[in-house]
Amino acid sequence: MRQAEANYGKLIQASPEAQSARVALAQLQLRGGDAEQAMTTLQPALDGKAPSAEVLALAAEIRLKQGLGAEAERFLARAAEVNPNDVRSRVGLALGQIQKGQEAAGVAALRKLSAEDKGTSADIALISVLARKKDYEAATQAIAALEKKDPKSSTAPELRGRMALLRGDRAGARAAFDEAVRREPTSMTAANSLSTMDLQDRKAEDAVKRYEVVLKADPKNLRAEMATMGLKLAHKLVEKDVAIKRLTELARQHPDDPTPRQAAVGLLMEQKDFKTALSLAQEGVTASPDNPALIDLLGQVQAATGDRQQAISSFNKVATLQPRSPLGPLRLADLHLLAGDKEAAAAALKRAQAIGPGDGELARKVVEKALQMGRPDLALVAVKGLQQAQPKFGLGWKLEGDVARSRRDFPAAVTAYRKADQLAAEAGATTANTELAIVLHSTLIESGRKDEAERYAAAYLAKYKTDELFQYHLGDVALNSGRYPEAEQRYQAVLAANPMNAAAANNIAWLRLRAGKADEGLKFAEQANKLRPNVPPYMDTLAEALAAKGQNAKAVEVQKEAVKQAPSVPAYRLRLAQLYVAGGNKGDAEAELKRLADLGPNFEQQAEVRKLQAAIR
Repeated sequence: MRQAEANYGKLIQASPEAQSARVALAQLQLRGGDAEQAMTTLQPALDGKAPSAEVLALAAEIRLKQGLGAEAERFLARAAEVNPNDVRSRVGLALGQIQKGQEAAGVAALRKLSAEDKGTSADIALISVLARKKDYEAATQAIAALEKKDPKSSTAPELRGRMALLRGDRAGARAAFDEAVRREPTSMTAANSLSTMDLQDRKAEDAVKRYEVVLKADPKNLRAEMATMGLKLAHKLVEKDVAIKRLTELARQHPDDPTPRQAAVGLLMEQKDFKTALSLAQEGVTASPDNPALIDLLGQVQAATGDRQQAISSFNKVATLQPRSPLGPLRLADLHLLAGDKEAAAAALKRAQAIGPGDGELARKVVEKALQMGRPDLALVAVKGLQQAQPKFGLGWKLEGDVARSRRDFPAAVTAYRKADQLAAEAGATTANTELAIVLHSTLIESGRKDEAERYAAAYLAKYKTDELFQYHLGDVALNSGRYPEAEQRYQAVLAANPMNAAAANNIAWLRLRAGKADEGLKFAEQANKLRPNVPPYMDTLAEALAAKGQNAKAVEVQKEAVKQAPSVPAYRLRLAQLYVAGGNKGDAEAELKRLADLGPNFEQQAEVRKLQAAIR
C-alpha cells in the first residue's frame, strides 16, 4: 500500500489537476485509517471548479468517519446536484426532504436506499441524520447495516465509538475503538479517538502508545510518527534535542514530505539556532527543489534571519509553482508589512484575493491583514468578492461586520453580524457559532446597547447551554468591567462544564485572591497549574497565591520559572522583584528592577519600580 501511495503521490505532483489520482490516493489513505490525510489529499479536488460526484461522495465518507455528519450531508447533497442519475442524487433528494421538514419520508427513503444499494452513500447519510436527531438506537442499527456491507472494515466500530461518546458512554466508546484497532491496527482514526480519550483522562503516556500500535503494524507510517512526537513534545516526554534529532532523521527518510522538516526547523527556531535551521531548510530544497512547502519553509527561515531579498525570492517561487494557491502572495504580504512597505503588501494581498474570491478562509486572511495595515477598503474588496461568490455563506457578512467594527461603525457591524447569524439559521445550522456570537455580543456592548447585549447572551445560552467558550467570554466581559462576583460565577460554570479548563481555574484563583481568600486562591491556582504545567500566566498566579500564604521561597521558584518561560513579559519580572524584596534578597531585586527601569516608558508600571528601588536603598 505504501508503494501505491507513493506512486499516486508522484502522479499528483506531476499533474495536480488529476482528480482520479487524488480520489485513488485519498481512498487508499482512508482505507488505511488516515481520514485526516485523505481529506488533505482530496481538498484541492474539492476546491476545484467542478468536483465530481465521486469526489464529493468520498469527502462525505471521510467527514462522517471524522464525526462531522452535517458536512457529510452537505457533500452528499452537492454530489446529487452533479450527477442526478446516480444513487447519490436520490440520497440528496432524501436529505432535501428532511431539510424541508418532511423528516419521516426522508428517513424512510434513506432506509430503502441503504437496503437496495451495495454502496454506502445512503448509509452514511442515514447514520448522520439519526445521530443529529439523537436517535442513537436507530443510528446503531444503521451502523450494523453498514457493517454487513464490509464486515472487516474498522468503519462500523469507529462509528459505534462516536455514538457511544455522544451518549456519554466512555467505556462503550473505548471498547468500540479498541475493536476498530483490532480489525485495522493501522487505523489512525481509531488511534486518534483513543488518544484523545487518554489525554482527557490525563494519561499522556497511554495516548502515545496508541500511535506506537500503529507504528508496530506500519513502521513507515509518518503520520503516526509525527503524532507520537507531537504528544511527547507537548507533554515533555522527550527532550527537544532528542526530538530534533529524530525529526531530522524522518525528514531525510521522507524528503518529499515537508512535515517532519517543518517540525524540526520550528524547534530549532524556538531555540534560536538559526544557522542549523537554515541549513536544514536549504537541505530540503536541495533534495526536492520544486516542492512548494519546502521552499516556503526556507523562505520563512530566511525572513526570520533578516535575509529579506532571499525570502522574497523564495516566496515568489512558491507563487510561481502554485499559481492557484494564495500562500506565496500571503507570505509576501507579511514580509512587506513587517518591513513597513504597505504598498507592496497591499499589492500582494490583491494578488492573493484574486486567486480565490470565493474562498472563505482566504477572504478571512486578506481581511485580517488588510485591517492590520489600515486598509479597510482592501478588506471590503475581499468581503464583496466572497459575498458575490457565495451569497448564502454567512462568513462574508461576518467579515463585513469585522470591517465595520474596525471603523467603529457599530450599527453597520451589528447589522452584518445579524445577517451572518440569519444565513446560518436558514442553512439549518445546529451547532453553535461561538466566534460570531462573541463578536456580536461584544459589538453590542461597544455600541452602548448593553441591555440588548444581555438579552442576546441570555437567548444564546438558552439555545446553546454547553457553549463553554461563550460562557468564558461573558466571564471576561464581567471581569474587565470590574464585576468580579459575576465573573467568578461565569468561570465556575465553565469549570463545572469542563473540569479540564485550566484558564477558568486560573481566573477563579485570581479573583479569590482579590477577595482576600488565599486558601481558595491557592487551591484553584494549583489546579490550573496541574492541568496545564509551565504556562507563565498560571505560574504567575500560583506565585502570587503562594506569597499570600506566606510561602515566599516557593513563590520565588515558581516566578523564576515564569520569567524563564516568558522573559519578554515585564510584569512577571516585576512580581519576581516584589518577591525578592519581600524575602530580603536585595541583590537579585536590584538586578530585576534595573532591567525594568531600563525599559523606560515601554513599561507602564515604572512608578512601582521606583517605589521598590527606594524600599531597598
